[in-house]
Amino acid sequence: MLRKKRSVLLFLIFILTVTIFTSGCGGGASKEKEPNNSIDQANEITPGKPFEIKINPVKDIDWFKVNLIEQGYLKVQASQVPESLTMEVGYALFQEWEGSKVKWLKKWRKLPDAIFIPQAGTYYFAIKDDYDDKESKESIQIKADFIPEFDAGEPNNNPELATAIEFGTTVKPAIFPTGDIDWYKVNINKQGYILVKSKDVIGEITPEIYYAKYDEWANPKIQKIRNWHKLPDACAITEPGEYYIHLHDDYNDRSSETPFSFLIEFLDEIDINEPNNDFKTAKSVSRGDTLELAIFPQGDNDYYKLKIETGNKIKFMAKDYSGIVPEIRLYTLNENDKLDVASNWKRLPAEVNVIPETEYYLLIHDDYGDQGSQQVFEFRIE
Repeated sequence: MLRKKRSVLLFLIFILTVTIFTSGCGGGASKEKEPNNSIDQANEITPGKPFEIKINPVKDIDWFKVNLIEQGYLKVQASQVPESLTMEVGYALFQEWEGSKVKWLKKWRKLPDAIFIPQAGTYYFAIKDDYDDKESKESIQIKADFIPEFDAGEPNNNPELATAIEFGTTVKPAIFPTGDIDWYKVNINKQGYILVKSKDVIGEITPEIYYAKYDEWANPKIQKIRNWHKLPDACAITEPGEYYIHLHDDYNDRSSETPFSFLIEFLDEIDINEPNNDFKTAKSVSRGDTLELAIFPQGDNDYYKLKIETGNKIKFMAKDYSGIVPEIRLYTLNENDKLDVASNWKRLPAEVNVIPETEYYLLIHDDYGDQGSQQVFEFRIE
């Protein structure tokens, strides 16, 4: 009896050992079924269940398909990859009745990678070596996971699908997958500034935005009004209308599955001399004037038209400014309606040589153009 019990125990230990060994070596993963070198031969897989492939021979490409039931993300990963190979994935739809059966959605990204799934359907992906010049008889484990949507603003990857936001409302976008773009839009009924802020940004992403007007009948449809800036940032608005904000990772090479806080606010105009960011909209000033102005947002340029009646010197002074270094320069207008430089850049206070009976254009800005301040300060001309 004791010998029989010992035999049963040894048998159970053997079964357990085999189970652990095969599980650790990928025995739980299904194997691909060749041929699957074209989209119409794609193997159907189950999300979350690993499967094995081999890149053999050279230039081998393996196609798979997966049925997804809602909006979200398809994430493809690889493990146990031979050192000689670098795995890439491309995503597509199957066009059964078209000349080209493959409609690429996103192609040839190094693993791991993910793609946005806008709606339920059957989606296809292909896996290959990056340069199609290597092979391996070793098995590679692949897993395709479905991640349900976690960004309430999606889909908003183009201005036509931009998410409308009320000022002062915090939203929770996520820059995912890599290359994700999020569009937002706001309605503005008066002159002022759009203020954009973020917090709780986790991971390696660096949120960056630009501002635009959008007109589906124009060419181009998207007209930038302020170029790329990292957050926080602001944009001057001179007239009512609908304005768009494009959000992404600064180099489009990183992503995060963790949403962060994104806030858009509106600030009423603080500088009564605006808009004067172009010499053609310059306000006229004279010797003896004291102005109240602000260098805001970052990169703000303020132009004034100044007629010198008498004297060959003029002095510019400023006080009560903060966070900026005011700097000025004088220009004259040539016969081609272009500005010619009439003085060097000078930080305030500054004294400049001038010619009597000459009309100048005065530009004041932050010395390096990399700072801005909402604080209004006094600027005097003597």
